[in-house]
Amino acid sequence: MSINRRTLLKSGAALGLGSALGTYIYQRGVRYPRLSFEPKPLSNQLETEQGRFFFQDLISLDSDVIAFRAFAPEPQINVKANGRPILLEINNVSRKAKLEVIAATSIAIDEHVTGINRTIKIDSTKAEFKLQWLLPKTETIRFAVIGDTGANAELDACLSRASELNADFLIHLGDFNYIEGEYAKAIRAFNGAPIPCLVSIGNHDFHDNGLIYDRFRREIGPMNNAFLVNGVRLVNLDTGADFFPAQSGNRGKLLNSLSKTPNQQIAFTHRPLKDPRPHDDHEIGGINEIAWLIEALKATGGGYFLNGHVHHSAEFDIEGIRQYTVGEGLGHEDLVLQKQVAKLLTIDLTPDSEIEFNWQALNIPWAAHLSDTHAVKLKRDGRLRQLEWYQNLIS
Repeated sequence: MSINRRTLLKSGAALGLGSALGTYIYQRGVRYPRLSFEPKPLSNQLETEQGRFFFQDLISLDSDVIAFRAFAPEPQINVKANGRPILLEINNVSRKAKLEVIAATSIAIDEHVTGINRTIKIDSTKAEFKLQWLLPKTETIRFAVIGDTGANAELDACLSRASELNADFLIHLGDFNYIEGEYAKAIRAFNGAPIPCLVSIGNHDFHDNGLIYDRFRREIGPMNNAFLVNGVRLVNLDTGADFFPAQSGNRGKLLNSLSKTPNQQIAFTHRPLKDPRPHDDHEIGGINEIAWLIEALKATGGGYFLNGHVHHSAEFDIEGIRQYTVGEGLGHEDLVLQKQVAKLLTIDLTPDSEIEFNWQALNIPWAAHLSDTHAVKLKRDGRLRQLEWYQNLIS
């Protein structure tokens, strides 16, 4: 028997956690901080023999050297050096970002750039100083948006296409982890991508043998954060699992902390406020969660809402918020319609200008559709005729 997702939630809220709701929680996820289902934010401090490091928009990686991964375009590190040489490695930084050093005295610093990786060597010094990477403020910054890629050939194709479209970074809207082994593959792909990847957690990404997949926070970034690019605020929101109550947790704290400035805002997340497909309800699923999110976003400036989850592309208004659904990372409808129709979104942020949105052909090569992700998904969904057509096409 098929149980409607919303009916199941409402029944569980009224009658308690029965076996059906328990199954739902395990598969789809529930965040309820009083039960510690949501982890605390990671520390933004690191102490080593070389000194103390206080960092912003970075996570400290488990490494033999002092290593970080940026999760916003303009990260920074405050250093209290102990008088020893320092070697830093930072991943996921745009080639356009320039290092600026703020210090009271002259400090010998050498930066080496390889793709999205930076290696910084600092001579022996006992001083306090700041390292910050800044994007140019007088030119357009473009980023690409896509979700629901898995971690195999389709993800590689999406990363390549975003770079081909001259994006300065990619926002990934979640779900890179459909089948066993994809988590590690995705992290390697993100770390070695041609452009930086900022990732929102999907419902398939937080759950793996447990309710909260802590690997996301330790190797990719936080589940909620906000940052500015050319005067536009981008807000990464966690909708990978449901919140009870809707305003709880780190997501609620973030939205409550945001002012109504700047004037332009883009929220990005995994699940939609409204499913763009007729007769489907694969939306944010917590009780009163959609209504609360809409009001919270409007209170902080409204603007635009980017999501994936439904393997489809669409745009429309919801109570004054423009929703862009960009979930075709697997190019699923290419197979359904037997022609290349999948799209991604590019967004141009130009100083003192309106935000520009453009749909672009994704152009996933047919050979990329043979990945384990899509083959397994087609078999699981019983779409054997599509799988057979595709296999005949590339044979």
